[in-house]
Formats: sequence, structure tokens, C-alpha cells
Amino acid sequence: MKRFRTPRSVVAASALALAAAAACGSDKGGTTPGNNTTPAAIALTAGNDQIGNVGAALPAPIAARVTNAQGNPVSGKAVNFAVTRGLGTVASTTVTTDNNGVAQTTWTLGPGAVRQEARVTVASLSQTATATVDTTHALFINALKDTVAVGDTIWLYSFAGTTSLNGETRGAVMESITTGPSSAVEVVSVVYLQGEYIDLAQPSTATISFVTSGPKNTNPRQNYLRTAYIAKQFGAGKDVQFAHGATSFLGARTFNDLLNRVNVVGTSVHIR
Repeated sequence: MKRFRTPRSVVAASALALAAAAACGSDKGGTTPGNNTTPAAIALTAGNDQIGNVGAALPAPIAARVTNAQGNPVSGKAVNFAVTRGLGTVASTTVTTDNNGVAQTTWTLGPGAVRQEARVTVASLSQTATATVDTTHALFINALKDTVAVGDTIWLYSFAGTTSLNGETRGAVMESITTGPSSAVEVVSVVYLQGEYIDLAQPSTATISFVTSGPKNTNPRQNYLRTAYIAKQFGAGKDVQFAHGATSFLGARTFNDLLNRVNVVGTSVHIR
């Protein structure tokens, strides 16, 4: 039987060609697997689930880490920070990731809701950080549901949280609940639940004004007013803000002192 031998030069050339092809196949897009700069994940590493006061920066900044498909940090990427609930602010809306793939900024809570949110985004990836206003010292509104459909009833409850304020009475307090956009909802019910109530202005779609005298601060939390609104067609797809206001009134010396030590907080509801 006749045998054929391949010249060594041909074998060597074939091996080099295969190696080159393999190298090209493992370097698509001009990057190696360990040095891929495309963000594949974003994770919150600090600043989530904090408790703070309205108008004050949270104790820790919100921090997010961006990584590639291999789990390595991606530096030099623009990360966007935006408050999506609560009317708060961030110190910087866009921050570039450092060598550890981390971007961070300071978050200051607003008066728009007890539970507040901020979204952190890079490319098409995002995470949501949450924070809560300290309600142990607060006059605040909570919605039974923060998402409703057109035609549903929006139930709002007003609370006084006055823990550890030495048993002083609130004095007489003028409060208000103002909605925006006003055409998105309609007031259908206002019910006193507790406390001595002096007066209630005629409700309108835009604003409800009422004056209260109580409760005492020895009760750490009282639910003292319930209001009901109907979600209207105009509000479909919108966030309705229920702004809460409070000022001193007759005999309100103790309330002036209280107001310097509490948060006054509203809420928001999304109509889908």
C-alpha cells in the first residue's frame, strides 16, 4: 500500500491559520471577555431603604455598581439618577462610574409622599431605590392604594405622628389637601375620624381646607380624617399629587413649636 505524507511546512501553516481563526472568534467587537465595556447589570450597593426627614439629605448616598457580562466592573459609564416619587431631589442627575464601576449621589427627600423612590439607570438597565419619611414626627397623608384604575375610589387617610413630643397639644391647626392635576379626580366624601374639629371649608375638586384642634401628642399616632376621590378619565396614565399643607391658627403656640419638629407630607396616586 502506497502511503502519502504531508509536508511539515503545510502542517505548520494550517496550525497557524486555525489559531488565528480561533483568536478572531474570541474577540468579537474588538474586546476580550475580561475587558468587555458593555454594561450587563446594575445593582444598588448602598443607600437603599433609608429613613429620613423632608428637606434633608439621607445619611448615605445612593450608590450603584455597573458590571459587564463577566461580572467585572465597568468604568466611565454615565449613570442617571431621577426621583420618581416623593418630589425629592438628587445632587447630580448624571454620574460617571469610577474604576470600581460605582456611581453615587446624594438624595434629599421631598414632601410628596411617605414612601419615596429614585430610579438609577445605565443604558437599558435600571434599579429603584426606596426611602421612607420618618413618621414618628409627622402630619402626613397615606393612600390606601397608590395605583388605581379610572372610576376607582382613591381613599386618603390623614395621620398625626407626634411621638416623644412631651404630651403638648397640637393647638388649632389649619390644614389643606390640594390635588394636581385637579381635573384628574373629584372629591366625593370627607369624614372626621377622631379629634375635635372646628371647621371644614366647602370641599372643591382642587383643595380641601380644614381646621383641627387635636389630637394630643401623648397618642403617638392618630388617624383623624378620611377623604375619598373618584379617579376620572382625564387622569388616565397620570400621577396625581395630593399636596399637604399645615399652618398655625388660633391658640397655636404649641403647634408652632410642633411644626418645627415634624414633617408635613402628602402623597401621590397613579391612575392607570
